[in-house]
Amino acid sequence: MYYIKDAKFRRMAEFNGVPCAEIQVSPGAVDDPDLFVYIARDSSGTGYDIVRMVRSYADLEIDWFNNNLHDAYAVVSEENFGDHGWPEPAQQRKQFKENLLSNNDIVAKLEQYLT
Repeated sequence: MYYIKDAKFRRMAEFNGVPCAEIQVSPGAVDDPDLFVYIARDSSGTGYDIVRMVRSYADLEIDWFNNNLHDAYAVVSEENFGDHGWPEPAQQRKQFKENLLSNNDIVAKLEQYLT
């Protein structure tokens, strides 16, 4: 389970032609990486969907230049997010989204920018 310590609206972005809010999520567990979560309006226009997630393994000491020692950013497919542990992965993804959208500051930014 990925525990959210902090979440901040970073900027507006676009993914596959869809306007998205980029949210930086800091983990509550020591070994978990930061996540950049891209959120867009759902097809009904009344809710939100996570359309992309990127794990950030960036290290300021080695990633400030063109570094080929490791992948600083890795795209996470939805089916691979929360792929181990309990509860089941689908439930972990649902809880993560609910926890992220329980942040009033994030929801206010989504309402402001994703109209």
